Amino acid sequence: MRSSFAALVLLLGALPLAAGTAPLAGRWEGVFHGGRGDQPITLVCRPGAGGALAGLLYLSGDMMGPLENGGVAGDSLHFTVMNFACRALRQGGQMNMVLSVTHGRSHEVAFHFASPDTAALAQSAEALASARARTVPVWDQVPDSVFAKHRVAAGVPAGAVDALGAGTLLLVGGGPTQDDVNAEFVRLAGGASARIVVIPTAGVDPGHDAEALAGADGWARALGVPHVTVLHTSRRAEADGDAFVRPLRDATGVWLQGGEAGRILVGYLGTRTERELLALLARGGVIGGTSAGALVWGSEVMTFRAPRDGSPFMMANVDSLRLDDPHAVGFGALRQVVVAPHFAEFRLQPSLVKMVTTRPQLLGIGIDEATALEVHGEVGTVLGRGHVTIVTGANQAPQVLAAGARYDLGRRAVL
Repeated sequence: MRSSFAALVLLLGALPLAAGTAPLAGRWEGVFHGGRGDQPITLVCRPGAGGALAGLLYLSGDMMGPLENGGVAGDSLHFTVMNFACRALRQGGQMNMVLSVTHGRSHEVAFHFASPDTAALAQSAEALASARARTVPVWDQVPDSVFAKHRVAAGVPAGAVDALGAGTLLLVGGGPTQDDVNAEFVRLAGGASARIVVIPTAGVDPGHDAEALAGADGWARALGVPHVTVLHTSRRAEADGDAFVRPLRDATGVWLQGGEAGRILVGYLGTRTERELLALLARGGVIGGTSAGALVWGSEVMTFRAPRDGSPFMMANVDSLRLDDPHAVGFGALRQVVVAPHFAEFRLQPSLVKMVTTRPQLLGIGIDEATALEVHGEVGTVLGRGHVTIVTGANQAPQVLAAGARYDLGRRAVL
């Protein structure tokens, strides 16, 4: 970040609040320099009477959500979107905004006034094609028999596979890096003698395989270990080969990067890579993953249907939740479990409740950003700065667990 949030707050208080030369109402465009590289961001402002402010915020063409609790005082704006707090200062046709992530850092975004149009954005055919290339895996690369084999029958109780009796899953809800969670992952992997493999596949855009494979030194620095092996492919045939999985046989810990979960599942579901990951758990190793790297370990995953009319996709919109997707299965180390990262930030509780209510055999686990659930055997322990929310299908209120709490998945009980 080029300057601190505190400095910008002081600036907001010091500058005059004279009306700018450009209207506030309209479309403001900029670039978000956080998360997975630079992404286009669009703010649609609809100011009302008495200092009220409404509108929409888009990221890479997807609608993050409506502006809520918004207000305008002169050239200063404040609002929330999903679980993110935003403050901005307008100066004519320019606007500087600070977006603060819960439990994490703040990001500065510079906008310019682009249009007085305040209508919801409709994606062009080119934007839709680009979005599909970024996020939609080609499911026919995976035989339907693979998905069918991973589907857990409704009568099977919730719990963990036998491999977790020896090994550990460290499931992180995404968001900012946590040094304490990284340290716990390395400790579980063997500390100074850890042999760690990183699988960045979820965060690798098509055509960037070589860049991903060259990132071992950066991963080693991030985890605080002397050496890391990076393992990535976009081809299932390679993922099913003996040479590719060889590093996994010696590994004591594997870390799965966040990004698009479909890339992990399309690449590795039903391959030798999946079998070696489970074998690592069976010999007492640890697998950690954040965001997409966490949710793939449930037996089911939540999927959302993009609007058919080409209008922007709204992140985690419960009305777009798919309940009939035959491909919505994970590796299944946690049986009858659906893992929902970014839980508070993306307001996923309505979607998780809907999914579990529809299929009561499921156990829903929502993990906030900057939070982890460490699962060994059938018991999960909460780590970090947020919460883990347990949703069951027994008409019970969700159970919200803070750091230190322990939950038995098989017994569906707080310990």
